[in-house]
Amino acid sequence: MSKYKTSAGLLAGLLMAVGGIASAQEGQMPAPTMDKVSDSVYHYFGFGYSSMVVIGDDAVLVVDPAFDVRGQMLRAAIEEITDTPVKYVVLSHEHYDHAGGTDSFTDAQVICHSACHEVMDMSPLLPVADIDITFEESLTLDLGGVSVDLEHIAPGDGIATIVAHVPSDGVVFSADMYEPRAFTAAEFVEDKNYVGTRLIFHEMLSWNPTYAINGHSPGNSLEALKENRVLFDRLYDDVLSELQAALKEGIGQMWMAMFNMPNRIKYEDYSDWQNYEQAFPAYVRRMALSIVHGG
Repeated sequence: MSKYKTSAGLLAGLLMAVGGIASAQEGQMPAPTMDKVSDSVYHYFGFGYSSMVVIGDDAVLVVDPAFDVRGQMLRAAIEEITDTPVKYVVLSHEHYDHAGGTDSFTDAQVICHSACHEVMDMSPLLPVADIDITFEESLTLDLGGVSVDLEHIAPGDGIATIVAHVPSDGVVFSADMYEPRAFTAAEFVEDKNYVGTRLIFHEMLSWNPTYAINGHSPGNSLEALKENRVLFDRLYDDVLSELQAALKEGIGQMWMAMFNMPNRIKYEDYSDWQNYEQAFPAYVRRMALSIVHGG
């Protein structure tokens, strides 16, 4: 098990983005890897971040170069396995640490959900100024012999959440919505929509994939996605039930229940998941707020 795989995972990834390149060059952390997942799909993992690389006869598609230096390393790694040009760079969502690295692919078109502009146009920090292609619900790209479906199912981590699906290879890619047997650090779940995330899990699994790549973990465990769907279904049902019961006593009781729930709902059978003690209460709070307030 990689010590960079969970979050710890997400936090480690952000720290690696700051200092990881030099550390990797000094041999202090694992070098990035490019693993073949299926006939057309590769998983590039480095500095706590995942990129999906899909190679067709006519074009290559990349999801989430992440940041500039990593993007340069990713491009070099792609050139080692194919001469086919990178024509598409997909941003999984609008967040800073997933929206960079596009300058390394100067001949590619950058793709993001249309809601990306709503965030990027407000922030002077976001590293992407030019997006070439946007869409509302879905977009299919033909790379020559293999197609990639981009789907906006619901808000998940951010409002511009995209899931990438390669039907011919049974591969799905998502970012920042789950980790294998781990709870994301509380600081990074404050803006997530857990109702939307649950819907996304169900839709992804309805495609019957064989492999599931997520944004901050090595490997492509479908089981990890399935386990998180079970977790989110249970949490949704328990939180909704408590909110509905409290609301029968009045809206004030519902608010009190929402704020008290993180101290009451305990899933001891998940206590062996990484970061349970520190982060699980934030999951309860986030689910309650997502049901009542959205996110």
